[in-house]
Amino acid sequence: MSSLVNVGFWLLFTVVGVIVEMLIPRIDAFVAGILVLLQERRYASLLWVLPLFVAIQEGLGTRMFGGSIVWYAVVILLFFVGERFFTTDTVPFVLAISAAYGCAFYGLHILMAPLQELAIDTGKLMDVAILQAVVIPVVWRICRYARRTETPKDE
Repeated sequence: MSSLVNVGFWLLFTVVGVIVEMLIPRIDAFVAGILVLLQERRYASLLWVLPLFVAIQEGLGTRMFGGSIVWYAVVILLFFVGERFFTTDTVPFVLAISAAYGCAFYGLHILMAPLQELAIDTGKLMDVAILQAVVIPVVWRICRYARRTETPKDE
């Protein structure tokens, strides 16, 4: 995939991700994109896409201040832990990592709330965490279908 097409794809993905986040409040549609970039081993693209996603999340207010950096670090860490047990381009891996992301989403909000003296409705937070875990495989599949690329060898 050429660099211009790659940049165009991720910019379009970002616009669609913002729209999805406006339609389904409190979820993070960008996680599936990070997952795809990690699966494709496109670390150069990840280096410019990740700060864009962090800036958008911080600006939209979907994460507590600074929480999006921690959230994306957890997402990347869980990917590298998960790839030790599964082949990363498979549906079982995406389902397992989505469940792990849902748990991490819940746990991160529980850990960050006292830092900002926020009251958390754990029932609603659990619903959002489950929704996050359900949305990731759907967005991942659409993104993988749209990309239809081979994993690069030297990036």
